[in-house]
Amino acid sequence: MDQHEQPAETAGLSADRLDTLIQALAAQPRRMIYAYFTEHDSASLEELTDVVVGWSRARGGDTDASDWDDTNVALHHRHLPVLDDAGVITYDADQRTATRATLSPSTTEVLATITDLDTAGTDHED
Repeated sequence: MDQHEQPAETAGLSADRLDTLIQALAAQPRRMIYAYFTEHDSASLEELTDVVVGWSRARGGDTDASDWDDTNVALHHRHLPVLDDAGVITYDADQRTATRATLSPSTTEVLATITDLDTAGTDHED
């Protein structure tokens, strides 16, 4: 290994954990939810639906009232459980509430890098 190459396990993250985090934030709605939780401790499903729909509109997405319902269902059944399984949030499906999980500094750094890249990409689009 070259002296500048880093091993598969860096900064306390295993390769499997890194893969899990990348997959968890692969979908834009999940990146939006993670970004929201960097400033909030908890939120209802309805709040998170408002956030995702609102941010999608702000990014130039074409949304209408039915998109809110579709987004709500997708968050409840797909996106929030994925983030919960990855340990990024805790999602109580019965109460329809999500809470920010306590993350290690290395996990926070990886997630912040992913969301920064996403934001940088949308800031420079024509």
